[in-house]
Amino acid sequence: MTRKRMAKKCVLAAAVFFVLAAKPAWAQPPVQNQCMSQLAACYYWAAAQAGFWTMWAGGIDCELAMIDCIRRSIAGY
Repeated sequence: MTRKRMAKKCVLAAAVFFVLAAKPAWAQPPVQNQCMSQLAACYYWAAAQAGFWTMWAGGIDCELAMIDCIRRSIAGY
């Protein structure tokens, strides 16, 4: 009977530890919003470039950077 009691206490202690160690979702910064604000700043930079093709290439580069930012936020690194 003491082993069952000890096992229950260990499981309860582990559950309490994981609940207290977990960060709530609202405490983590919204990475997608950060990616979108970086995209807006990058589009602003691209629009300031001289010439149509330079602006177009800058816009494509901004979109590729946003895709990479979102990929990194999903993958977690």
